[in-house]
Parts: sequence; C-alpha cells; structure tokens
Amino acid sequence: MSTEDTWPIGIVMSETGVTGMIEKTQVAAVRLAVDEINAAGGVRGRALAPLWRDPASTPRRYRDQVLELCRDHGVRVIFGGHMSSTRKAMLPMVEAQNALMFYPTLYEGFEYSRHCIYTGAAPNQNSVPLVDYLYAAFGRRLLLIGSDYVYPYESNRIVGDLFRSKGGEVLDEVYVPLDLRGEHVARLLELVAETRPDVIYSTLVGDGIVRFYEAYRAAGHDPETLPIASQSTSEVDVMRMKPGTADGHVIAAPFFDSLGTPAAQGFAGAFRAATGGALPVTAPAEAAYFSVHLYARALALAGDDHVDRLLPALYEVEYEAPQGPVRIDRLTNHTHLWPRVARIREGKPYEIVSDPRRRVPPDPYLIDVAGAEEPEEASAPGLC
Repeated sequence: MSTEDTWPIGIVMSETGVTGMIEKTQVAAVRLAVDEINAAGGVRGRALAPLWRDPASTPRRYRDQVLELCRDHGVRVIFGGHMSSTRKAMLPMVEAQNALMFYPTLYEGFEYSRHCIYTGAAPNQNSVPLVDYLYAAFGRRLLLIGSDYVYPYESNRIVGDLFRSKGGEVLDEVYVPLDLRGEHVARLLELVAETRPDVIYSTLVGDGIVRFYEAYRAAGHDPETLPIASQSTSEVDVMRMKPGTADGHVIAAPFFDSLGTPAAQGFAGAFRAATGGALPVTAPAEAAYFSVHLYARALALAGDDHVDRLLPALYEVEYEAPQGPVRIDRLTNHTHLWPRVARIREGKPYEIVSDPRRRVPPDPYLIDVAGAEEPEEASAPGLC
C-alpha cells in the first residue's frame, strides 16, 4: 500500500546484538540506495519512505517487527534478516500478511517462498566454487566448525558433502554457542591440533569470529598454509581483528571492493562517503543495496507494491549491481550472481583467486552441482 506521495518499506536489520556490526553495513547500504532513488525523483514521482527497526539480532523481534510494520503501518515490502534463524522467524509473518521480503544475505539454500526474494548467494554460487578452490590449493583433509544454529549445520553439511564427492575427508564437525567464550575457543584450537587438517571451514558468526581468528593466530597457525575458509567472515570482522590476524585466510562472496569496475568502485566510494569511512564495504551490504534498486525498478514497471503485481515485474527487470548485472530467477526467487573467492590481504585489495567471469544462475537445491552458465552473458567485470 502507498500513501498519495510515498511508498512505505520496512527495514528490519539489527544495529545491536551479535550480528549488529555486519548488519550495520546493510542498513547503511539500504539508506544509500533509498537516498539515490529519492534524489532521482523516487518511483513514479513518489519517494521511498523507509520505516527502520532494530531487532537486536533476536529472531523473535524480527518476527514481531515484521508483523507490526505490515499490520499497523500497511507495509507490503520488507528488507531484512541476516542469520537464517531470523529469516525463518520473519517468513511466516511475511506470508501471513501477503507481503514480500528481500533477504540480502548468503544462506544454506534448500528453501523457496513466493513471498521471499533471496539476493544473497545460494550454495552453488559460493560453496561450490569455494570447495573447488580449497581442494585444489590446500588438500583433502577438512575440519568443519560452526556456531550452533541452522545455517552452520546446513552449510557444513553441503561443504562436507562436496569435499567428500571429490575424494576428500571430513575429519570432524563441531559446533559452539553464538556467545563464544574462552573455553569454546580452547576446544576448537585443541581440535585443530588433534586432527591436523589441510584446511578449516568456519561457519562461526557474530562476535565469535574475531575471538577465534585472533586465538588461531596467537597459537602460531599460518593462514598461508593452513587457512580458515569462510563465507560468514566479512570485512567487518577483519576490521575488528588485531593487525596481522586475518592476512591469508579465505572468503567467498559475489562482491569484493577490490573489483576494479566503475560500478564496483562507484558503489564503494559512495558507501564510504555516506558512512564517513566508519564501515567497510561488505558483500551483504552490496546485496542489500542492489535489492532496493531492483525493487525500485520493478515498482516502476508494476506501478503497485502489491505482491501480485510486484513479483511478476521483478522477473522482468535487471540491475547493473556493483558485482555485475543481476536479475531474479522466476522459478526459484533467487538471484543470478557472480561468484568469487578471495584471500584476505590486510591493508591491500583482497586477492581474488577464483572468478568464473560469468554470471551463475541460482541452484538452491544443488540439482546441478557442476553449475550452469548463461551463454548469452558478456565477459564478467574485470579486476584491478
């Protein structure tokens, strides 16, 4: 529903709690996109009118705030969620209110809702290229660690299965609380010493990421030869680590600000200007940013934010995102993205070590593990 001169949208993203730091980058990216759209005249002459909520990284609060926005404020479109537990808390409310949610964070796949647009990477767009790189570069012995909630269990299962399919071995699989404490870190380090892996895959989230990486470095492990690979570690976490902690570890994402394209550099520059350089540019922020722009393009085409009008329009539009052109897949509601793998380099652009230079269609159920390609695509955005 719109007022006579605005389009209300709900932003349910945390700025406090265990994922508050990474979600702050998504909040800033949404604000940037909204400001850009409104500065250009809005959509059909109407400004986007965001209603901001901070659910404090608590699934129940995400659920309650979505219900409040839709029921009490007539909001039909929600942007938000980070941990999979928060997405799963929000979705029943979004569906019950006949609204539409943009979920701008990578996740474990194996889900579909008509009422959710998944703009983060699906497993074939990050787990598959990450495993290909790790197996070729470091070896066949894998240790899985993660936080104790849904995404780590499912992502570790996928990565473990992919490693085994190549002939690799999963040495162990261990989960620790979101509120990571010293005894949990000590146990993880003991496990590394006991199992002697070739590579570690981490699905730790939130503040515990920094604690573990710093302890790992302090224990004398060299990321150049025994790296921690992750999809949940971001530039926000690296920024908070002691100098020398993160260099050499591996991350997978569709966007890094070391991309040298005009779209990538323009977004990174605008983001830094908008935040005063206080926040790093992250892949979840980039996904949040282009989500708003995709929504605006579809809204301009549909002229209505009701899901029955907006959803078909979303399948017809494309946006030149910082990572490369993106669009929504009408069969899965996931996004065609540009997967990449990088080594973290402190004080330098991240070293992109795997880039297919081709947009990859989403395959959230991993039906085609080899990965389909889009033959009509031009060459991928270049690197600096």
